[in-house]
Amino acid sequence: MTRGTLLAALFLTACAAQQEYVWNRPGATQQEFAMESGQCRAQAFSVPNAPLMQVAIVYNSCMQGKGWYQVPAK
Repeated sequence: MTRGTLLAALFLTACAAQQEYVWNRPGATQQEFAMESGQCRAQAFSVPNAPLMQVAIVYNSCMQGKGWYQVPAK
């Protein structure tokens, strides 16, 4: 097995092992989620050339600030 093939196999295994999550807020509608998620996405991507990890942190913090939290996907 070549080094590239080994790295690809390890990456795919790690991705498959990760739990998927969805955002939840009791009583919220899909429309509210879409609107607030869009606001948070705009805020997260407002910094030019920000590292992806920073974008994710800003988005997650924004969503949590609006009362959303993540739960395991079913």
